[in-house]
Amino acid sequence: MKNALATAIEALSWMSYAGLGERTALFKAAEQIGVDDRNDLRYAHRLIMEVTRNQNRLEYLIGLYLPKFTEELPHGIGSFLKILAFLKWVDSADEKDLRRTVFAARQILGWKELQAYEDAISRIVSAPQILYQQIDNENQRIALATCSPEWLLKKLGISFGRNFALRVLQRNMIGLPTYVRLNPLKRTNSSELAAQLQRLGSSKMDFGDSWKLDNASQLNQLSRHITNGEIVVQDLASMVASLVASPKPGDTVLDICAAPGNKTTHLAALMENNGEIYSLDISAKRLKQWQREVKQKGVKIASPTLADAANLPFNCDADIVLLDPPCSNTGVFARNPSLKWKVSESKIRLFVKRQRAILREGSNQVRSGGVMIYCTCSMLPEENEWLIEEFLEKNPGFELEKQSPSIGEPGLRGLDKCQRFYPHIHECNGYFIARLRRIN
Repeated sequence: MKNALATAIEALSWMSYAGLGERTALFKAAEQIGVDDRNDLRYAHRLIMEVTRNQNRLEYLIGLYLPKFTEELPHGIGSFLKILAFLKWVDSADEKDLRRTVFAARQILGWKELQAYEDAISRIVSAPQILYQQIDNENQRIALATCSPEWLLKKLGISFGRNFALRVLQRNMIGLPTYVRLNPLKRTNSSELAAQLQRLGSSKMDFGDSWKLDNASQLNQLSRHITNGEIVVQDLASMVASLVASPKPGDTVLDICAAPGNKTTHLAALMENNGEIYSLDISAKRLKQWQREVKQKGVKIASPTLADAANLPFNCDADIVLLDPPCSNTGVFARNPSLKWKVSESKIRLFVKRQRAILREGSNQVRSGGVMIYCTCSMLPEENEWLIEEFLEKNPGFELEKQSPSIGEPGLRGLDKCQRFYPHIHECNGYFIARLRRIN
């Protein structure tokens, strides 16, 4: 347990200090400390995910015993206190296990470092269960109950109604299933892999060579096929976006904001490695990740371009333009809970401004009769339907088209040719897809 605890403390500290994501922080901490035992890493990963998911609740509870908890506390101390609060009030660990955790933390952080906080630690260990439901402020109470930012509760409530919003936020409190697809670019005969997936208890989806995995052990048993590119881990809604684009062999495709590359590799597979894909991203670091991804998946028709999607240096005249612009990520909070503490309403306004610019620039790259796909992992109408409505009003040469496959819910504001995905309904990331045809 000590190695797992040390890894979790270090990873959470990196997340707080440098804004790293959960998995990146885990790998960095494990390498830094020298932890490679799978059980230790698995338990550390669970602590990292759950502490991050419950962050606002844990900080509120700790604040009852340490009023200045969030003010200039050393990262390691703060990370440990949140782990202790999670074990106490969320995981319901008994007092003996809590004291073992405290003893291990003294060895990891040093007893002198913890000395100033021993009184608060002792009180947390022996504290009763706390009913934050008694808080008078309703929005604060619901935000703590669902471990969500208050601004998100308000925005979802306005867009979908309070009951629907609560179901979304409650679903975000647990992880989502993992989805995979078979990659014909690396393995033309997929029957053996499909049989293995069936033996593992995976569920075949109704479209494409895609499968739903219900637990981590299934994913672990597929690690060899994932590493060699025969199986691709990709969220269900993201797969649907590529299928809705429906590229054909020989097409010219512009993949805007393409990194890390999952959609690029899916498009290439649908095109049977025949045609051209121009993949564009503004981040050199992410494009390096893209290059590793397309090489691993056997893609031969994709070319990377480092450029600003809002100011493209070329004219592509593409058959298909796929736009997946930066967004608030409000649809992926169940899978990546750290993201919900990084977004604010002011940042969302900046996202919308950039999305509008990318949508306008991307539309200029579509040939007459060609198709543009606009998709985000945001659940907010201002990043989706509002932008599409505004775009269509200013660009009468485009029109919305029906989508296939269409397994999501219809878009809002009468845009029923668009489709939306919701975590509590579709068991995948929240997502939005619009398919537009250039008619002149």
